[in-house]
Amino acid sequence: MSPIDWFVARPSRRLGWPRGRRLRVPILMYHRLTSHPDPHPCSMVVGRFRSQLKILHALGYRTVSPRDIARAFRCGSPLPARPISITFDDGYVDTLTVALPILKEFGFTAACFVVADRVGQFSDWTAAVSLMGWPEIREWLAAGMEVGSHSRTHRDLTLLSAVELQDEVMGSRKLLEDRLGCAIPTFAYPFTFQGPREREAVEAAGYEAACAGVQPHDSVFALARVEAASDSLSWFLAQLLPLYPELHHLYVLARRRRGRGSLPD
Repeated sequence: MSPIDWFVARPSRRLGWPRGRRLRVPILMYHRLTSHPDPHPCSMVVGRFRSQLKILHALGYRTVSPRDIARAFRCGSPLPARPISITFDDGYVDTLTVALPILKEFGFTAACFVVADRVGQFSDWTAAVSLMGWPEIREWLAAGMEVGSHSRTHRDLTLLSAVELQDEVMGSRKLLEDRLGCAIPTFAYPFTFQGPREREAVEAAGYEAACAGVQPHDSVFALARVEAASDSLSWFLAQLLPLYPELHHLYVLARRRRGRGSLPD
Protein backbone atom coordinates (compact mmCIF):
# COMPACT_ATOMS: atom_id res chain seq x y z
CA MET A 1 0.00 0.00 0.00
CA SER A 2 1.39 3.39 -0.99
CA PRO A 3 1.63 6.22 1.60
CA ILE A 4 -1.27 8.04 -0.05
CA ASP A 5 -3.37 4.86 -0.09
CA TRP A 6 -2.70 4.41 3.63
CA PHE A 7 -3.46 8.06 4.30
CA VAL A 8 -6.92 7.95 2.72
CA ALA A 9 -7.85 4.43 3.82
CA ARG A 10 -10.76 4.14 6.25
CA PRO A 11 -9.14 4.51 9.68
CA SER A 12 -12.44 4.13 11.54
CA ARG A 13 -12.54 0.47 10.50
CA ARG A 14 -8.89 -0.13 11.35
CA LEU A 15 -9.52 1.28 14.80
CA GLY A 16 -12.44 -1.09 15.25
CA TRP A 17 -15.09 1.58 15.74
CA PRO A 18 -18.71 0.56 15.15
CA ARG A 19 -20.28 1.45 11.82
CA GLY A 20 -23.18 3.30 13.41
CA ARG A 21 -22.49 6.20 15.70
CA ARG A 22 -18.94 6.86 14.49
CA LEU A 23 -19.61 6.50 10.77
CA ARG A 24 -17.79 9.30 8.96
CA VAL A 25 -17.79 9.72 5.18
CA PRO A 26 -15.95 12.74 3.74
CA ILE A 27 -18.38 15.32 2.35
CA LEU A 28 -16.74 17.99 0.22
CA MET A 29 -18.31 21.45 -0.01
CA TYR A 30 -17.83 23.67 -3.05
CA HIS A 31 -19.39 26.95 -4.13
CA ARG A 32 -18.20 28.81 -7.25
CA LEU A 33 -15.80 27.58 -9.93
CA THR A 34 -13.95 30.29 -11.85
CA SER A 35 -11.42 30.40 -14.67
CA HIS A 36 -9.14 32.75 -12.71
CA PRO A 37 -8.70 33.57 -9.02
CA ASP A 38 -11.77 35.45 -7.86
CA PRO A 39 -12.48 37.55 -4.74
CA HIS A 40 -15.82 35.76 -4.31
CA PRO A 41 -15.74 33.91 -0.95
CA CYS A 42 -15.08 30.19 -1.30
CA SER A 43 -14.50 30.38 -5.06
CA MET A 44 -12.10 27.92 -6.65
CA VAL A 45 -10.15 27.93 -9.89
CA VAL A 46 -11.56 25.26 -12.17
CA GLY A 47 -8.17 23.70 -12.84
CA ARG A 48 -7.72 22.98 -9.15
CA PHE A 49 -11.19 21.43 -8.97
CA ARG A 50 -10.38 19.13 -11.87
CA SER A 51 -7.09 18.14 -10.21
CA GLN A 52 -8.91 17.23 -7.02
CA LEU A 53 -11.39 15.02 -8.89
CA LYS A 54 -8.53 13.40 -10.77
CA ILE A 55 -6.92 12.50 -7.44
CA LEU A 56 -10.19 11.11 -6.08
CA HIS A 57 -10.65 9.01 -9.19
CA ALA A 58 -7.07 7.70 -9.06
CA LEU A 59 -7.50 6.72 -5.42
CA GLY A 60 -10.65 4.74 -6.15
CA TYR A 61 -13.22 6.95 -4.50
CA ARG A 62 -16.87 6.48 -5.44
CA THR A 63 -19.45 9.19 -4.89
CA VAL A 64 -22.52 8.77 -2.72
CA SER A 65 -25.19 11.29 -1.78
CA PRO A 66 -25.76 12.76 1.69
CA ARG A 67 -28.98 10.73 1.73
CA ASP A 68 -26.97 7.54 1.17
CA ILE A 69 -24.74 8.46 4.10
CA ALA A 70 -27.76 9.10 6.32
CA ARG A 71 -29.24 5.72 5.45
CA ALA A 72 -25.95 3.99 6.21
CA PHE A 73 -25.76 5.86 9.51
CA ARG A 74 -29.31 4.90 10.49
CA CYS A 75 -29.63 1.29 9.38
CA GLY A 76 -26.30 0.15 8.02
CA SER A 77 -27.20 0.40 4.34
CA PRO A 78 -24.12 -0.61 2.30
CA LEU A 79 -21.71 1.96 0.95
CA PRO A 80 -18.84 1.43 -1.49
CA ALA A 81 -15.40 0.63 -0.09
CA ARG A 82 -14.16 4.20 -0.42
CA PRO A 83 -17.18 6.53 -0.37
CA ILE A 84 -17.16 10.30 -0.72
CA SER A 85 -19.85 12.92 -1.24
CA ILE A 86 -19.45 16.02 -3.42
CA THR A 87 -21.75 18.96 -2.77
CA PHE A 88 -22.23 22.47 -4.16
CA ASP A 89 -23.96 25.27 -2.31
CA ASP A 90 -26.14 28.08 -3.69
CA GLY A 91 -26.82 26.86 -7.25
CA TYR A 92 -24.51 29.08 -9.28
CA VAL A 93 -24.71 28.80 -13.07
CA ASP A 94 -21.09 27.59 -13.18
CA THR A 95 -22.12 24.55 -11.14
CA LEU A 96 -23.94 23.39 -14.26
CA THR A 97 -21.75 24.79 -17.02
CA VAL A 98 -18.33 24.13 -15.47
CA ALA A 99 -18.62 21.53 -12.70
CA LEU A 100 -21.03 19.13 -14.39
CA PRO A 101 -18.83 18.27 -17.42
CA ILE A 102 -15.86 17.58 -15.11
CA LEU A 103 -17.98 15.45 -12.78
CA LYS A 104 -19.17 13.40 -15.76
CA GLU A 105 -15.61 13.07 -17.07
CA PHE A 106 -14.62 11.21 -13.92
CA GLY A 107 -17.90 9.36 -13.41
CA PHE A 108 -18.83 11.26 -10.24
CA THR A 109 -22.16 12.57 -9.04
CA ALA A 110 -22.88 15.56 -6.80
CA ALA A 111 -25.66 17.28 -4.88
CA CYS A 112 -26.43 20.96 -5.39
CA PHE A 113 -28.19 22.86 -2.60
CA VAL A 114 -30.43 25.54 -4.13
CA VAL A 115 -31.78 28.75 -2.59
CA ALA A 116 -35.44 28.31 -3.55
CA ASP A 117 -36.58 31.95 -3.71
CA ARG A 118 -33.50 33.04 -5.67
CA VAL A 119 -33.69 30.54 -8.54
CA GLY A 120 -32.89 32.31 -11.83
CA GLN A 121 -31.78 35.47 -10.03
CA PHE A 122 -28.55 36.68 -8.42
CA SER A 123 -27.02 35.83 -5.06
CA ASP A 124 -27.66 38.60 -2.52
CA TRP A 125 -25.89 37.08 0.52
CA THR A 126 -22.48 37.70 -1.05
CA ALA A 127 -21.21 39.24 -4.30
CA ALA A 128 -23.96 39.18 -6.89
CA VAL A 129 -23.52 36.15 -9.16
CA SER A 130 -25.96 34.49 -11.55
CA LEU A 131 -27.89 31.52 -10.18
CA MET A 132 -29.37 28.62 -12.13
CA GLY A 133 -32.97 28.93 -13.31
CA TRP A 134 -35.53 26.13 -13.27
CA PRO A 135 -34.53 24.77 -16.71
CA GLU A 136 -30.87 24.61 -15.65
CA ILE A 137 -31.73 22.83 -12.40
CA ARG A 138 -33.78 20.29 -14.36
CA GLU A 139 -30.78 19.77 -16.65
CA TRP A 140 -28.64 19.12 -13.58
CA LEU A 141 -31.15 16.53 -12.37
CA ALA A 142 -31.43 14.90 -15.79
CA ALA A 143 -27.65 14.34 -15.71
CA GLY A 144 -28.09 12.10 -12.66
CA MET A 145 -27.24 14.70 -10.06
CA GLU A 146 -29.20 15.53 -6.90
CA VAL A 147 -30.85 18.73 -5.70
CA GLY A 148 -31.32 19.72 -2.09
CA SER A 149 -32.62 22.81 -0.33
CA HIS A 150 -30.41 25.62 0.91
CA SER A 151 -33.39 27.47 2.44
CA ARG A 152 -35.67 30.02 0.78
CA THR A 153 -33.50 33.14 1.06
CA HIS A 154 -30.11 32.11 2.49
CA ARG A 155 -30.62 33.77 5.87
CA ASP A 156 -28.90 32.77 9.10
CA LEU A 157 -31.50 30.36 10.49
CA THR A 158 -30.26 30.72 14.05
CA LEU A 159 -31.47 34.35 14.11
CA LEU A 160 -35.02 33.68 12.88
CA SER A 161 -38.30 33.29 14.71
CA ALA A 162 -39.95 29.88 14.81
CA VAL A 163 -42.37 30.88 12.05
CA GLU A 164 -39.59 32.25 9.83
CA LEU A 165 -37.49 29.15 10.43
CA GLN A 166 -40.30 26.85 9.37
CA ASP A 167 -40.85 28.87 6.20
CA GLU A 168 -37.16 28.76 5.28
CA VAL A 169 -36.91 25.01 5.89
CA MET A 170 -40.30 23.55 5.04
CA GLY A 171 -41.37 26.27 2.61
CA SER A 172 -38.24 25.88 0.51
CA ARG A 173 -38.74 22.14 0.24
CA LYS A 174 -42.34 22.52 -0.88
CA LEU A 175 -41.43 25.13 -3.49
CA LEU A 176 -38.62 23.04 -4.94
CA GLU A 177 -40.71 19.89 -5.05
CA ASP A 178 -43.63 21.69 -6.69
CA ARG A 179 -41.45 23.25 -9.38
CA LEU A 180 -39.18 20.27 -10.04
CA GLY A 181 -41.67 17.43 -9.58
CA CYS A 182 -39.30 15.29 -7.51
CA ALA A 183 -38.51 14.64 -3.88
CA ILE A 184 -36.03 16.96 -2.14
CA PRO A 185 -34.42 14.69 0.45
CA THR A 186 -31.64 16.84 1.84
CA PHE A 187 -30.93 20.28 3.27
CA ALA A 188 -27.81 22.41 3.79
CA TYR A 189 -27.72 25.14 6.43
CA PRO A 190 -26.88 28.63 5.10
CA PHE A 191 -23.41 29.66 6.28
CA THR A 192 -23.37 26.17 7.96
CA PHE A 193 -24.95 27.82 11.05
CA GLN A 194 -27.21 25.49 13.01
CA GLY A 195 -28.09 24.19 16.44
CA PRO A 196 -30.59 21.81 18.07
CA ARG A 197 -33.58 23.99 17.14
CA GLU A 198 -32.59 24.15 13.48
CA ARG A 199 -31.89 20.41 13.32
CA GLU A 200 -35.30 19.68 14.80
CA ALA A 201 -36.97 21.95 12.24
CA VAL A 202 -35.24 20.16 9.37
CA GLU A 203 -36.26 16.77 10.71
CA ALA A 204 -39.86 17.94 11.23
CA ALA A 205 -39.95 19.19 7.62
CA GLY A 206 -39.43 15.63 6.39
CA TYR A 207 -35.86 15.76 5.14
CA GLU A 208 -33.75 12.61 5.38
CA ALA A 209 -30.47 14.38 6.03
CA ALA A 210 -28.84 17.79 6.36
CA CYS A 211 -25.31 19.05 5.80
CA ALA A 212 -23.61 21.41 8.22
CA GLY A 213 -20.02 22.57 8.69
CA VAL A 214 -16.89 20.76 9.79
CA GLN A 215 -17.96 20.40 13.43
CA PRO A 216 -18.70 16.71 14.19
CA HIS A 217 -22.22 15.73 15.28
CA ASP A 218 -23.74 12.30 15.74
CA SER A 219 -26.82 13.29 13.78
CA VAL A 220 -27.89 12.78 10.17
CA PHE A 221 -29.30 16.32 10.40
CA ALA A 222 -25.82 17.80 10.87
CA LEU A 223 -23.53 15.78 8.63
CA ALA A 224 -20.04 17.25 8.76
CA ARG A 225 -18.68 18.84 5.57
CA VAL A 226 -15.26 20.24 4.75
CA GLU A 227 -14.56 23.30 2.61
CA ALA A 228 -12.65 21.85 -0.34
CA ALA A 229 -11.72 25.12 -2.07
CA SER A 230 -8.03 24.99 -1.18
CA ASP A 231 -4.86 25.36 -3.25
CA SER A 232 -3.00 23.00 -0.90
CA LEU A 233 -2.86 19.36 -1.97
CA SER A 234 -1.75 18.21 1.48
CA TRP A 235 -4.66 20.07 3.08
CA PHE A 236 -7.10 18.52 0.62
CA LEU A 237 -5.75 15.02 1.35
CA ALA A 238 -5.98 15.63 5.09
CA GLN A 239 -9.66 16.50 4.74
CA LEU A 240 -10.32 13.11 3.12
CA LEU A 241 -9.66 11.41 6.44
CA PRO A 242 -12.98 10.24 7.90
CA LEU A 243 -11.60 11.37 11.26
CA TYR A 244 -10.88 14.90 10.04
CA PRO A 245 -13.93 16.55 11.72
CA GLU A 246 -12.86 15.10 15.08
CA LEU A 247 -9.24 16.14 14.53
CA HIS A 248 -10.34 19.65 13.57
CA HIS A 249 -12.52 19.83 16.69
CA LEU A 250 -9.60 18.84 18.91
CA TYR A 251 -7.39 21.42 17.20
CA VAL A 252 -9.94 24.18 17.82
CA LEU A 253 -10.25 23.18 21.48
CA ALA A 254 -6.47 23.22 21.86
CA ARG A 255 -6.26 26.69 20.30
CA ARG A 256 -8.91 27.95 22.69
CA ARG A 257 -7.12 26.51 25.69
CA ARG A 258 -3.86 28.02 24.53
CA GLY A 259 -5.58 31.38 24.20
CA ARG A 260 -6.54 31.11 27.89
CA GLY A 261 -2.95 30.30 28.82
CA SER A 262 -3.57 26.62 29.48
CA LEU A 263 -1.07 25.33 26.90
CA PRO A 264 2.66 26.02 26.86
CA ASP A 265 4.33 27.50 23.78
